[in-house]
Amino acid sequence: MTVSRGRVCGGRPVCRALLFVLVFFGFGAISIPLSAQPIRQQALDLNPGWNAVFLEVDPLISDPAKLFADVPVDIIAAYTTPRRSAQFVGNPSADMLRAYGWGVWYAPNRSDALLTTLYSLKGQTPYLINSATNVSLLIEGRIPPTRRSWTPNAYNFTGFSVQSPGAPTFAQFFGPSSAHNHNKIYRLVDGTWRQVLDPTAEVMRSGEAFWIYTRGRSDYQGPLDVSVPSVFGLTLSRESGSAITFRNRTGHPLSFTVEHITEHNDVIPMAMVVRAFDEEAPGFRNMTLHFDAGPWEHQFPELEAGAALSLPLNLNLRDAPSGVLHSMLRIRTDLGTETYLAVTASKGELQ
Repeated sequence: MTVSRGRVCGGRPVCRALLFVLVFFGFGAISIPLSAQPIRQQALDLNPGWNAVFLEVDPLISDPAKLFADVPVDIIAAYTTPRRSAQFVGNPSADMLRAYGWGVWYAPNRSDALLTTLYSLKGQTPYLINSATNVSLLIEGRIPPTRRSWTPNAYNFTGFSVQSPGAPTFAQFFGPSSAHNHNKIYRLVDGTWRQVLDPTAEVMRSGEAFWIYTRGRSDYQGPLDVSVPSVFGLTLSRESGSAITFRNRTGHPLSFTVEHITEHNDVIPMAMVVRAFDEEAPGFRNMTLHFDAGPWEHQFPELEAGAALSLPLNLNLRDAPSGVLHSMLRIRTDLGTETYLAVTASKGELQ
């Protein structure tokens, strides 16, 4: 993987004491179509019987009958009323239509197919999937909004993107959250919900859904909270840039990398404006660091406990091609978490 060091606008070297005072850009009103979002692939491995799956992408094929047309999957269930006080189904083999709030899809070849109430699949959503055999799928989809909401004082059916290998334990992930740092967590094991009795020993899995109790209200998003002004991700144009805010929610320093992924997507040249202090000519001045248009990865310094950092990004108009462009950013931490952000850019005048 190539690491982009950045280059200084105008060819001037960065002075020895480069002070990153990251500046927020103004967010002007822009109109960039978001229909053709960047494409991400999610690997999905199913075992025979019931699987608790967290779908991280909005599938390009959302109809379960088409998505699983050549796969021995015959039942999919989704909890459709998450804002109520949810209780998990103790035995997924039971008829889930008897459990309030569940939508169920039955394969067309089943005798109970007419009872189907679930007609499409979406990202950032947990599902129970019943498979007849071992199945490995590669699902292509768009990046959905990643900010999650919690139902207070209830079990929440959810999942998270984590690295594989290298994922955190439940205790490492939920330790900073007073609403979730307990062992009221259930994961599906051999078709039965089993309590995670020792969160310090059990490792989370990417693409896995589980039940976790939320004590009171919470806005917890993970050890590294990654936020942008728009639910659709970063939007860059001639008129406006955008900024990513990173907040360390843990009680210890946290390292993270930002990676620009262009495979299956467009290339987008981005730039970052910083303020630098020049020792030879005392005073601050704005400098622009340019990232490569293609894939790049940048390692950021450790973020101290409780600290926040803003990364302002603009579109490099000089190198940007015409049209509306789509790519994605992946943010990974040394704790084993990861977050995906959609990037949409255009240097044209769009209506």
